[in-house]
Amino acid sequence: RAEGDIVDEAGNRLGTHEGAYGYTIGQRKGLRIGTPAPDGKPRYVLDISPVNNTVTVGPAEALDVDALRAIKPRWCGAAPTGPGTYTAQLRAHGGETEVRAELVDGTLEVTFTEPVRGVAPGQAIVLYDGTRVVGSATIASTTRATAGAA
Repeated sequence: RAEGDIVDEAGNRLGTHEGAYGYTIGQRKGLRIGTPAPDGKPRYVLDISPVNNTVTVGPAEALDVDALRAIKPRWCGAAPTGPGTYTAQLRAHGGETEVRAELVDGTLEVTFTEPVRGVAPGQAIVLYDGTRVVGSATIASTTRATAGAA
């Protein structure tokens, strides 16, 4: 347990935490921030940096992701040889969303047709062609729809 800072997107210190490991991307409850956001809306965990031991918080809209990079892809059959359109699932009970995916130097590069909220590194992405599983990978990084990377 190492105390660290809770900061906003501009890097302003809003409070402290007792260990970044205790937070999840998209978390809203239990942030222990003493002052409300200027707009009065709730804040959510946008990023967790174990290296800097900081937790970054911001508005719900900042959780929208329009692309991701995933590692360790596994294929049910031959790996795709070019870009393709698939249906993707990101959570065990989450809905499906249309994506464009391409294997680039062993890494899966995925672009969403519509932004998806609360995608985090470490989660799995599963690709489908209709009802058939094509492959899966572990999310390594995301690109936020509002610019910047998480």
